[in-house]
Amino acid sequence: MKSALLIFLFAPAAAFGQVDPQDLVRQSIQNYERDWRAARTTWAYTQTDITESDGVKEVGISEVIPLAGTPYERLIRKDGHPLTPAEQRKEDHKYAKALRQREEETTSEREARIRKYDNERAFVKDIPDAYYFKLLGEETIEGRPAWVIGMKPRLDFTPSEPHSFMLGHIEGTLWIDKQDVQWAKAEARVIDTIGIGWILARIKTGTQFTVEQTRVENGLWMPRRITITGGAHVMLFYSKTINEELTYSGYRKDGSVSASTR
Repeated sequence: MKSALLIFLFAPAAAFGQVDPQDLVRQSIQNYERDWRAARTTWAYTQTDITESDGVKEVGISEVIPLAGTPYERLIRKDGHPLTPAEQRKEDHKYAKALRQREEETTSEREARIRKYDNERAFVKDIPDAYYFKLLGEETIEGRPAWVIGMKPRLDFTPSEPHSFMLGHIEGTLWIDKQDVQWAKAEARVIDTIGIGWILARIKTGTQFTVEQTRVENGLWMPRRITITGGAHVMLFYSKTINEELTYSGYRKDGSVSASTR
């Protein structure tokens, strides 16, 4: 019903070339927020993390499950092999400790933990006000029509959420699914060095991020693949190449732990 209503609202405007890209982005952010909350409280999935840095490649496969309001990541394979007995004991100990801590925490402690987790990506709420948007056209993503929207930083943008300052250093492109008004794909490019912390790191100009999402059930989308390519200066002295690919699969709505993690 909701999807049908969105089609009714947006399709006539599209036919006459009157789509407001900022309104589309704002609606997509609201839908993204809803799905993010569902992911952290309801959905479990498998995450594969492939990292190449300074000639060294590492591959980790983890199960991610909702644990008292926020996701918990548990490593199950490393560099193509099952964990060693020592590594397995370490993961079991970490999980038991996290489970015990979350069972014993007070209501205020639980709220603070969830708030801290949410603040890490709260900057997306500022996206509609942080950019000039331009409707570039339409494309098909995985067989579904999508609007293509270009994003350029606004010089007059004032951040209102944690980490939103980064948006002024990034430009990008969004592919918004027409039916569900969800991000099917997003590409971002660093156009000016981003400082993290006082002297912790500087993400270099030219670093690129790509996010691809997939429809896991009616109207609800989750990440499918994230890639990061670029570089950073760590502690202002050490130059580090960044090449990372994260893929997500096996979404399970009940949030259960798969047999491989037991």
